[in-house]
Amino acid sequence: MPFVNGVFVPRVPPNNQSTSNSNDNLNSYRAPEPLDGDDIPNGLFTTSLLNSKFAARSFTASVLKRLIPDGVFSAANGMRALFTSGFVSRSMIANDAISGSKISNPIKVALVDGGSAGSHTVAGIRTGDELISVLEQNGTSGLLTDLTTEFAIASSDTITNSGGTDTSGDKLLVLYLDKTTDLTLVTLTI
Repeated sequence: MPFVNGVFVPRVPPNNQSTSNSNDNLNSYRAPEPLDGDDIPNGLFTTSLLNSKFAARSFTASVLKRLIPDGVFSAANGMRALFTSGFVSRSMIANDAISGSKISNPIKVALVDGGSAGSHTVAGIRTGDELISVLEQNGTSGLLTDLTTEFAIASSDTITNSGGTDTSGDKLLVLYLDKTTDLTLVTLTI
């Protein structure tokens, strides 16, 4: 569907009848000039406008593959910014679709000394990470008690259970999802 200066212009079917030369130009149609980004005002393509012009599910994957050339959406040309965090949810990714070598946010495990209720040091944990589990290992019996609901990430390298269980003499097994480490920047020395 052609747009001229942000306004929809319907396609005019060809007229097969002979015409006389007239000044009304009803029998001719000039194709619109290519649009420049400045020709489209900000906020033009609202949800209501698009819903009024396109039927639901008009843009299937096969249609988009024909309309958009390969390489249009890439990190190199900045188009990745169109897809904000959360654009793809876990329900959209099939099981086993991502191999272990592609996982960028590993689950990390730390074993730290318990103590009185309050702050506990967990080296490497950051406020943007996700706390999965905090298990107290009893120093005498070795039994594990799940204290996850008591704990939160307080700051870098620190979790806290203010007003929670005293774990003095025990160990805390902390599991968390590392969401703050960019693995592309990690270097290993062997």
